Amino acid sequence: MFSADILINESDFDLHWQMTNCERFALQDLLRRLQPSLSIEVGTYQGGSLQVLSRFSEKVISIDLNPDVAHKLKGKFANVEYRSGNSTNLLPELVQQMNEQASELEFILIDGDHSTIGVRRDIEALLKLEPKRRIVIVLHDSFNPDCREGMKTADWHSSPYVQWVELDFIPGVYHYEAYDTAAPRTMWGGFACAVLDPTPRQQPLTIQESQRGLFEAVFADSAHVCQHHKPSLTRRVTRRVRRLLK
Repeated sequence: MFSADILINESDFDLHWQMTNCERFALQDLLRRLQPSLSIEVGTYQGGSLQVLSRFSEKVISIDLNPDVAHKLKGKFANVEYRSGNSTNLLPELVQQMNEQASELEFILIDGDHSTIGVRRDIEALLKLEPKRRIVIVLHDSFNPDCREGMKTADWHSSPYVQWVELDFIPGVYHYEAYDTAAPRTMWGGFACAVLDPTPRQQPLTIQESQRGLFEAVFADSAHVCQHHKPSLTRRVTRRVRRLLK
């Protein structure tokens, strides 16, 4: 039976990978272009994206809350260093280490805590980085309302090194029916992307949302309307969609 995997994945990427085809293709091509000396992954789960990071990076530091992840994957990737624990504690320590050393950090994938507070906390910990070279940060699940709120409300302006932020670098998906770990009528996936340079920015920073209209239209018909902890957002999005439909 034909599988689209042969068009998207390298033949030996055999670990379960919770990303859409466009996300997989984008991540592989981005890393193939960047060839990072050092990458960091926050949230490894079953190692799907880690196998890609390992392939295209000289070295990877993997952070995951669950110590079983390191135990399960240890020995599979020779260039991966595993750190088990809460990113709340581990990221500030790692950032301090990167700043004190001549760090070759060039790529970060954030895909750990999916709460608004957790996403924002991980971002703001990384914004204390003092980059020695260009750093590309990819944030998964920017289409999920809670994750997106954390990304939008993070204090990107606190770092003078942030040059560019786009919440819809790769659009997400709407799961009408339950799929994998996603509940029915929920919004997941999507890549946000940010770029940090060693030279402080010279222009005003704008948090871009190129697919904001798509996000708001889907949100208005999703299960998140009732679940979301910010009723004001629900009302604001619903009013906006109604205006668009008039």
